[in-house]
Amino acid sequence: MSGLELKGRRALVTGGTQGIGLAVVTRLRDEGVRVLTTARTTPAERVDPDLFVAADVATAEGCTIVADAVRKRLGGVDL
Repeated sequence: MSGLELKGRRALVTGGTQGIGLAVVTRLRDEGVRVLTTARTTPAERVDPDLFVAADVATAEGCTIVADAVRKRLGGVDL
């Protein structure tokens, strides 16, 4: 991600436990971004359990869970 200053930013990535979502989470973390990720189920391995939330963002309840986690764990989101 050349040319972008990402170090110290805060990001939310939904569906970040496999495939493209996991690749995005990994790349952002490599660039110094603090990333909160979500998925409907908890993965077997997590880099940072404090930065994962099990929630279905297709539901209002799931979105509320994620929004609360973003506020409490990241203090907001930049990306």
